[in-house]
Order: sequence, then C-alpha cells, then structure tokens
Amino acid sequence: MENYNSYIGRLDYSKFIQFAKDKGKVHIYHKKDFFIEQNKVSDQVGWIETGAFRYVHTDKHGKEHVVEYSFANEFVCDYSSFIHQSTSLVHIQAMSECVVYLLSYQDIVAYLETDMETLRFGKQTVDALYEMMYKRYLELYCDSPEESYLKLMQRCPDLKEIAPLKEIASYLRVTPTTVSNIRRKITFQD
Repeated sequence: MENYNSYIGRLDYSKFIQFAKDKGKVHIYHKKDFFIEQNKVSDQVGWIETGAFRYVHTDKHGKEHVVEYSFANEFVCDYSSFIHQSTSLVHIQAMSECVVYLLSYQDIVAYLETDMETLRFGKQTVDALYEMMYKRYLELYCDSPEESYLKLMQRCPDLKEIAPLKEIASYLRVTPTTVSNIRRKITFQD
C-alpha cells in the first residue's frame, strides 16, 4: 500500500530510515495492540517495517470513527500529540502483526537538531503532511462517496483485504450499505 500516504513519495527518507534502524528500538505489535491510546501523550514515533495500523477517534457517545491508516514503510504517530506533548485525540491500533522501529521524542529532537539538512528535512516533512491532509479535507467535502471510495482503492487496493467493510465505511463517513452498493456498481461496470 505504498501509495496511501502521499507524503512518503515526496521526500528522500533514506537517511531518516537508517537513523531509525540504527537508533530505534524494534518492537513487535500484535493485531489489536495499541501504539497509543486516546487521551494519552504520544512520546514516540515509529517507522513501520511490516504491518498496518488504523487511527480511530472515539467520540463522546462512544462511537468509533476510523480517521487514518499507516502501512509498511511509513511513519506511525499521532503527530499533533507527539510534537506538542499533549493528549492524543486518537488511538492507533495494529491491524496485523507489525514490526516497528521506535524513536523517542528526545531522539527525534536530537536528529532534527543535527544540522541544517535534517532541520530542513523536518520542515519539508511537515509541509508534505499538511498538503496531504489539506487534500484529504477537500476530498471529504467535495467528493461523492463513490469518488472517495475509488480514490481510496486507487491509493491502497489491498485495504479491503485487511480492513472490514464497516471500517472502510467509517473512514469514508458512509454506511457499510453504501460501500456495498458502490462495490456492486463498480463490479457491474467492469
């Protein structure tokens, strides 16, 4: 699912990945293990070697909303909680067995303060994340459910193999029936 989080393809992460592998601690998450729980402070960033995570916000009524995914060769982190050392608005949960290189807040700060190149890298990463989130925000308000589903499947065609229908529906902010109808319509068009 290498095209899901578009910020990854925009920059050269090879030095950071090497740093994560050299300095980070390898941790294995089993399916349903939490990387971070909602209302806790995120004090680490992970580089996912294998596996997938879902980001879920539980609202005041106890309803869960899938708001994001991270896959192999991507970061896993509640960026806002991490950077501001504030409570997380989501819980991040393993969808499968995951191998992750963990870096602490102090590790990341030290890395970014190494030199101007790493500081620039940090800024470019934030810029790319902002652009990606802005585009998703526009898609949320401007695209039809079918357009949103097609874009999601284009970005990560294997998602339907690891995420249940109700989770994909939650991410798209539609009902599972709507996703089923979209899938049926697409099947008949082919």
